[in-house]
Amino acid sequence: MSEPLLYRFSRIVVRIGLRGYFRRVEVHGRSNIPVSGPVVFAANHPHSVTDALMLGFGVGRMLHFIAHSGLFRPSWKAWFLANSGVIPVYRPTDQAGASAKNLAMFTACYEVLAAGGAIGIFPEGTSSEERRVQQLKTGTARLAFGAEAEYGWRLGVVIVPVGLNFESRRRFRSSVLVKFGRPIHVGELRQAYEANPEAVVKEVTTKLQEALRREVINIEHGEYLELVQDVQRVYKDKLLCREGLGITGDTSFQRDQAVRREIARALDHFCRNRPEVLWGLSRRMRRYNRKRRLLRLKDEMLRQEKSPTLWGQVGRFALVGLIGLAPAVVGLIGNLPPYKLTDRLAGKLAPDLTKVHSYQFVLGTLFFLSWYGLLLFLAASRYGSLSAVILGLVLPPLGLFARWYVGYLTGRRRQLRFAGLEILQGVRIQELRQQRQLLIRDLDEALEAYMDYLEDLN
Repeated sequence: MSEPLLYRFSRIVVRIGLRGYFRRVEVHGRSNIPVSGPVVFAANHPHSVTDALMLGFGVGRMLHFIAHSGLFRPSWKAWFLANSGVIPVYRPTDQAGASAKNLAMFTACYEVLAAGGAIGIFPEGTSSEERRVQQLKTGTARLAFGAEAEYGWRLGVVIVPVGLNFESRRRFRSSVLVKFGRPIHVGELRQAYEANPEAVVKEVTTKLQEALRREVINIEHGEYLELVQDVQRVYKDKLLCREGLGITGDTSFQRDQAVRREIARALDHFCRNRPEVLWGLSRRMRRYNRKRRLLRLKDEMLRQEKSPTLWGQVGRFALVGLIGLAPAVVGLIGNLPPYKLTDRLAGKLAPDLTKVHSYQFVLGTLFFLSWYGLLLFLAASRYGSLSAVILGLVLPPLGLFARWYVGYLTGRRRQLRFAGLEILQGVRIQELRQQRQLLIRDLDEALEAYMDYLEDLN
């Protein structure tokens, strides 16, 4: 299908914006993306509108998104979405006569698939702050099977599960992994569907839900969220260095996400089958964290077998601080006002965590462009157009440098404090290291039990 001009322009703008807002966006499983033909891309929905932007970024071909009708108000948004190929779906709670209007939605989707197009859909329906895939609605499977049945099973529709993995729920310049799973070929289930449509729709929905859970960090039991995060923090690096675990991924970030996903699965297994393992880990983790926080130490400091030297930390802090001070100050002056304004307003205006990224993305674009425009205008008026061009080229990289500079000095300051604390309270720190080793031992034992469980499954 040909792409409308508005869609192509919007995609260019969105790609530039996403590359600026996120530090890196990685796509895994590209071989599972059909380059042509009718496809339904079904993704999890952790971050509202940002999910649609990220899914479109990862797919690389035009997507006709299905979005709830509330997004089509006011009229200018309706015009923009309709001309970008978005198809409205009507919720019975939002609008009278929703069922009749949704028949038109299904018809529009069938026509897209019949023309070899691609649909983007979020089967959970709404975003949730929970770190798990919610119960899927059956609309994705109904849509795929309905299109095949409507056109005599000649289309070859496939459903591709897509996992959207955000490193942070609100941090600027964090990372994202878009992970494409194996396609589900609808036509292979024709006979079963014609015999019992409802049963097959439920079966495919369940299969899709399981596939999505495999592609994301899925924490089924929210009461263990803190424990999952603590285990990831303490044990992840050890797992990444351990041989024989079969950790997949083309980059360090993809391997990092793979380990995080497996830790969540392992703890879910123990929750269902051996809860006493979780209770023991939770008790030891709480004791370790309580003592660590009393000393105001981060876990990564205690991984070091040899403590940093006080004078070495002083030297690094002073050297980097002096060398980077001037460009960092310029970067802060040129970028801090819109950065702080975006952060504060997005935190206040976003209704919940699922919408923070989209608010930061929109407000940041508005504030930074306005701020840069003002600075460039003032520079051109006072010093000439060449100075404005130079300023426009150096402001963004200096802003990123200033952000790194502040983070680096903050980390060095912590290391400096740790080196001093080692001198004053070395016994307590050594006890804390020993407690961490006992925690690692318990985690090793749990890992062996989990590996035995996986081996039994195979």
